[in-house]
Amino acid sequence: MTDAVSIANIALNNLGDKTISDFSDNTAQAFATKTRFTDVVNQVLRAHPWNCATKRATLTKYNVTPTYNFDYAYKLPADSLRVVSLYEEVNYDYAWKIELVVDGEEDRLALITSSSSANISYIKKYIGSGNHDNKEAVMTLNNFDPILVEAVGMALAGEIAMDLTGQSSLRDMMLAKYQAILSEARSINGQEGTADRIESNEWINARTRSASGYFKPFSADTANGVTA
Repeated sequence: MTDAVSIANIALNNLGDKTISDFSDNTAQAFATKTRFTDVVNQVLRAHPWNCATKRATLTKYNVTPTYNFDYAYKLPADSLRVVSLYEEVNYDYAWKIELVVDGEEDRLALITSSSSANISYIKKYIGSGNHDNKEAVMTLNNFDPILVEAVGMALAGEIAMDLTGQSSLRDMMLAKYQAILSEARSINGQEGTADRIESNEWINARTRSASGYFKPFSADTANGVTA
């Protein structure tokens, strides 16, 4: 069975660091992996149309009309992380976008299009909610393909490498492994159905440089009094 701790230990093993038995361990390794885990999983899920994380849904309309160009705004599923495709575009050439619309006094993220119906394929969000043993989180991870598990492990290793080791070369090595796994996943997904277009992974660039051009890591060693 795949669980969050086993994926965290994939990351730690690849860094040559101490593994953990639980996210509640009083170690820098547990704190760093727990803190980053949910965000990293969702970043990896967004980076590729993983078959094992793809769902379908028929959307319902908001009672609002987009300001221009499109006729309808549709409510996205609560667990939607990324819309992969709109059936009405593929079959009837309806354009669409994901944008904020004003619903009453609130801005809401919506799919806008001129099609009178909206059927989508989308990537399901991982919801850890700080407790990676909750039922929904466990079920989601159990559905992960082994190559997705490995991809999350490598991405997590790249994310925490500077915190735990201070070695930018090790961080870059982990992110290179992650990119290689994504390339393999594209091939495998293509064998399981019609291949989807892959977006560039801007998250890699965000991990390796800051706005000023220099990487500034968060220190897991000093946070909350945790020591290695």
